[in-house]
Amino acid sequence: MESEPSPIDALVLRLTAKTKPRICFVPTPSGDLPEHIEKFYSAFSPEACYPSHLSFFRPPSPGSLPLASFREHLLAQDAIYVGGGNTKSALGVWREWGAGEVFAQAYAVGILLAGVSAGAMCWFEAGLTDSYWGAGYQPLPCLGLLPGGCGVHYHSDPDRTSRLHAAVAVSAVPPSVAIDDFAAVLFENEVVSKAFSWAPGACAYRVALQDGRAAETALKCTGLTREGNPAFQRTCLGQSR
Repeated sequence: MESEPSPIDALVLRLTAKTKPRICFVPTPSGDLPEHIEKFYSAFSPEACYPSHLSFFRPPSPGSLPLASFREHLLAQDAIYVGGGNTKSALGVWREWGAGEVFAQAYAVGILLAGVSAGAMCWFEAGLTDSYWGAGYQPLPCLGLLPGGCGVHYHSDPDRTSRLHAAVAVSAVPPSVAIDDFAAVLFENEVVSKAFSWAPGACAYRVALQDGRAAETALKCTGLTREGNPAFQRTCLGQSR
């Protein structure tokens, strides 16, 4: 979603621990928008990895996995990267095709699951989404591979922040990880392992009940260089609130 290749892309490849990993882009949330697919191939070049994509809406194109056997092909990947868009619609498509079960199998055998925006939220028990277009930010049950909830683009819109706090306060969504643009959170064995950021002020947070109200606590972030390597440690500024 950035205008140029992001440091997080290089980190995703590095986390596979493979010299030249296989990575598959799943752009279902955008309806397999061609522009998203093109940006994926620009970010993940064949010199660095073996890129492919899985399209449920578009006819076969160079790099696309065959729909008839997408399960075996997904399970042969080192990383699966889900794009942004409408989380609710993507979950409906995956449910129809049985893709959610394949993602769970991939996770169980150690394939790295990653994603941006809807592609980050989808892995959790629930998220707070604008997928209902015009209805504001609403709770949404998700795949449940990771415990708790997830809020994305956390500080890009004040309403996102306040609505997530309100939803956690009344248990409409479980305690959540909230992620700013230009930040990311790594889970290992269903537990937060590290957080990363690559722009000034970007951070990730835990949002949970404290003394009967929702409060956010900043996670310690590792800054990323343009090569995707950790550059420095810093604690994001801001108190729990």
